[in-house]
Amino acid sequence: MKLRRRPVIAVCTSMNDSESQIRLNRSYFHALYASGGLPVGLPFSGTEAEARDFFASGDFDGVLFAGGVDVDPHRYGEEITGEGVEICEDRDRFELEFARLLRDTDVPVLGICRGIQLLNVAFGGTLHQDIAGHRQEEPGHVMPFAADVVPGSFLESLVGPGLCRVNSFHHQAVKDPAPGFAVSAISEDGYIEAIEPRERNGRFLLGVQWHPELFYDQSESSRAIFRAFVAAASL
Repeated sequence: MKLRRRPVIAVCTSMNDSESQIRLNRSYFHALYASGGLPVGLPFSGTEAEARDFFASGDFDGVLFAGGVDVDPHRYGEEITGEGVEICEDRDRFELEFARLLRDTDVPVLGICRGIQLLNVAFGGTLHQDIAGHRQEEPGHVMPFAADVVPGSFLESLVGPGLCRVNSFHHQAVKDPAPGFAVSAISEDGYIEAIEPRERNGRFLLGVQWHPELFYDQSESSRAIFRAFVAAASL
């Protein structure tokens, strides 16, 4: 009997404060596995060469850029001015190179929280370094905010029209979308909550500012995003 192969989803990881361990919230793995994927965490030493080697290996069917600390403002031509900006140079080096290598492929890519910011910077956009009122006190499965989904967007085809209930655990956000990217959701106070390519050409490439993995079991919109992502990686 031939077993059905799950698509391998490479998930970029964080490091702890001493940079001695890699880590990732298990909710990412739950959402991906429950959607039919096989999530694999990417250990890294923080070099562009390592990113190029992993890309060249081709041992993945999709890539998820996960949450974590801030992208260094120097990466988009600014000095650090925002309060509480926390960076990891090793992670920036690896992920920015990896994202740029992925841009002109058909590999499905999903960016979550830091992930949307990372993709935007990698492709030439900028960020707000510090914004207020977007870090909730409630647990991650609670969705106290709403994102207004742009009509006609790819995101709308996944989560439906109108307002999408979301959580929020960030203090930075996309400011200027990267060239070739369009805004696909906006927060109640006017900040960008999701981006996608203007010309999709059938490819799954999406960045969202919220954490859909944290309310996967509570929300059909979250399940729709992950299922579409994994389905695209299965092709």
